Amino acid sequence: MTELLEYILDHEEAFQNQYRLSSLYADFGQQHELNPDGYKSNVSAWIKALSDATRAGIVPTQGATHDLLNIRASDELAQALTHIQYGKPTCLPAVFHDAVQNKEMMPLNEFLQSKESIYSRSWLPSPWKVLQWSLRQVGVLGKPSGLPQKLGAGNFVLIKNIELAADEILKKMKEHVSTADRVLSRAEFMKRFANILNTTAPLTATDLNIMLVHLARDKQAITYSTQTIKFKPEHEAVPEPITQEDEAIANLRDTLANINAQIQPLHEKITLADAAAREAVASKQMVRAKAALRSKKLAETALAQRTDVALQLETIFAQLQQASDQVGIVEAMRAGAVALKSLNEKVGGAEGVQGVVDAVNEQMATTEEITNIINEIDQPLDEAEIDNEFEALEKAEKEKEEEEEAAKTATRLAELGEVEKKRTEMERAEKARQANEEKKEEADVDEASESLANLSFVQPDSDEQMKDAEDERRVPIPA
Repeated sequence: MTELLEYILDHEEAFQNQYRLSSLYADFGQQHELNPDGYKSNVSAWIKALSDATRAGIVPTQGATHDLLNIRASDELAQALTHIQYGKPTCLPAVFHDAVQNKEMMPLNEFLQSKESIYSRSWLPSPWKVLQWSLRQVGVLGKPSGLPQKLGAGNFVLIKNIELAADEILKKMKEHVSTADRVLSRAEFMKRFANILNTTAPLTATDLNIMLVHLARDKQAITYSTQTIKFKPEHEAVPEPITQEDEAIANLRDTLANINAQIQPLHEKITLADAAAREAVASKQMVRAKAALRSKKLAETALAQRTDVALQLETIFAQLQQASDQVGIVEAMRAGAVALKSLNEKVGGAEGVQGVVDAVNEQMATTEEITNIINEIDQPLDEAEIDNEFEALEKAEKEKEEEEEAAKTATRLAELGEVEKKRTEMERAEKARQANEEKKEEADVDEASESLANLSFVQPDSDEQMKDAEDERRVPIPA
């Protein structure tokens, strides 16, 4: 199983169902007429799988290169997608044909050479084309010509992938507000954005050309030349043309990058030469030690020169950056001055404003004078009458409060009388209860005394009487 097929089977949900997988590998061209929804679903699954796999950097384009924005339709692609059970995907010609018709893919040469944006109305399917397709599905119009049966070799730009990359690039460029930071060379552009889609698979030279065309023609976000790329400020509608200053900034970036790239190897060369010299001295190889020291000295001299040059270039670049920013500041100030002048002219200048203020003050004074005149016509108020009426109101309010207080006092007294009445009744009831209990106790005592009086105790008169009584109790026992 190839890496491409393994990736699709592992990452694409549509390819993880065995029943669906057999349908995807079958020749579903007939479904274009018999089952349009199933046909469209299968084509969409294949387009998504191919776009994702290309973006992952596992679809070979030519040789060992892996473009991320461009896919090559060829027999090699079909071979890489061959399944051990279902064989080659015979549907690939229909997939590429439908993707081009629906503007999800575009032939590479046509994309690079077209002067018209992919977002223009003529490039997108028109409402009439959509209506024609609907009428064909219901049988009102005749069917279009049959789908291709053979996969023709060719490179196709994946629209979804270039849109994702463009959005990420423009998002990152928002972090750079300086004018100089928006001017890049091609090398600097690739250094910044090579891994914008995939951290392990960088953009290729073909991808760079595709991306520059898309950003300039379709997004209108950059202008570019052979070596210089210039992003437009966010507040501008279209990018400005590249100037000589922009070319100088881009060239300075490349030169500074080249100088900095030479510094690290020189450090390593100095370290190796120093180690070799020490080793040669330790082994008594004086000729070799001197040669290593000479090499170290030359590397140190070169490093010092490169470091000085890099410092000078960085200083120049900082000055260029400051100067370019100052240009923007001065232009903003100039535009602000023009706007202020226009606004001042609209208000008539300082003299016009002063005249307006004087007129307003004059009218305000007139209004105040009229108000004073009207106030003089009004009858003065009788303050004594107002005081008498206020006293009457105050007296009535006080009487009302006294009546309310008297009513509250009477209510409280009535409540207290009722409470006292209830308390007296309860005391009487308690006394009556106690009297009844005392009478009952006396009756019980009398009854007990009477019972005791009725009891009698008989004492025998003599011992004879006691003996007779004892004899009577004896019973004779037979012999």
